[in-house]
Amino acid sequence: MTTATTTDYDQRKYDLVVFGATGFTGALTCEYLAEIQDKDLSWALAGRNLAKLEKVRERLTELDSSLKDIDLLIADSSQPDSLDQVLSQTRVVISTVGPFTKYGTPLVEACIRQKTHYVDTTGEYPWIKKIIDTLDDKAKESKVIIVPTCGFDSVPSDLGVYMLSEYVHNKHNLDLASVKMSVTKIVGAASGGTIQSSVGVMTDPSITPQQQMDPYLLATRRGVDKPALPTMKRDYDFGNKWQAFFVMSAINEKVVRRSWSIWADRGKSYGNLFSYKESTSASFLKAFLLTSFLYTVFPIFSMLLKVPFLREKITKALPGSGEGPSTEAIAKGCFDIELVGTAESEPYDEPVRVRGIVKGFRDPGYGDTCRMVAESALCIVKSLKDLPGKEGGILTPATAFGHVLLDRLRHNNGMVFEVKDI
Repeated sequence: MTTATTTDYDQRKYDLVVFGATGFTGALTCEYLAEIQDKDLSWALAGRNLAKLEKVRERLTELDSSLKDIDLLIADSSQPDSLDQVLSQTRVVISTVGPFTKYGTPLVEACIRQKTHYVDTTGEYPWIKKIIDTLDDKAKESKVIIVPTCGFDSVPSDLGVYMLSEYVHNKHNLDLASVKMSVTKIVGAASGGTIQSSVGVMTDPSITPQQQMDPYLLATRRGVDKPALPTMKRDYDFGNKWQAFFVMSAINEKVVRRSWSIWADRGKSYGNLFSYKESTSASFLKAFLLTSFLYTVFPIFSMLLKVPFLREKITKALPGSGEGPSTEAIAKGCFDIELVGTAESEPYDEPVRVRGIVKGFRDPGYGDTCRMVAESALCIVKSLKDLPGKEGGILTPATAFGHVLLDRLRHNNGMVFEVKDI
């Protein structure tokens, strides 16, 4: 396989490069890669600022002294030549440089030029929609795997549903009719970068309010789900707890439906009638406050952000990129997610229902996100020929990696992915 600068894919110097290694999530992703101590892995750090990269390298050397000579590469999203220079030397790039709307597209374009595979931590669905519309065909032509949303949004949801579908197909020979997901426990904090990205999604002019509400915005075909505003209700399947709006459902649900549509295009659909919904389990008071916030404060905040002068003031007042929770807070973080799936069955047959459990043991947005995005990249480095998405395109975690990522995340009890009959 040759590239614009005729570097042979198999002869490249690095297996992977972390782009944005000096950012909050980028530095933690580097620490995860140092922690696993894979001596067969050849990797490097990339960013705009050499002094900051050197600081990250010092921290990595404390974790693993053999990393004292790890290569530091200078690249900037605003300089395509610098991106080509870095990408022509690596098989895979991990990008943690948000807001992706602002910095993401040049890197994806350069990956396609250089035939370099790509994973990232974005949850910005207006941007994902943009790159699907403009770059999906090019990525397929070049057989380049581009996988956004390889962090807490949206790996647990996406792989969780994939796991349920595989289980129901293999054990019961049935399709999935519906899956509902609830976050039953979450301990974690948001970084400045995540907050800035969320503001970006809310103010993105490229997407209409109708598109924001479209369940199939990122999908290749339409299914049965309809646009719906979140409500609160009790659910016996989740310990009879109140179910309320889960903030990341806006991206996760769209990603899961894209996976459903891509698997259907491949002739391996979850089910023709498949529907999907996310919520969070809470006490009555918390559920009531969340729902009230969604219908009062959130619309006012969105309106204020549409005024350029106010948006500038608000953005400056919020935490900036590069800020985030402490190491101690990240170590104390965790999350538990439950998924309940119902199979398509005949009217008089006994209903088939299954429960999936997904658990992480670090801060979901940082500790476990870094694990998920790094392991996504390692799927490509270690098992490219076994991946369901090896033909390339702008994919989802489930359609790019499938079982390969499930197995990597389960390894050494790094995370839990389990499913059983109810």
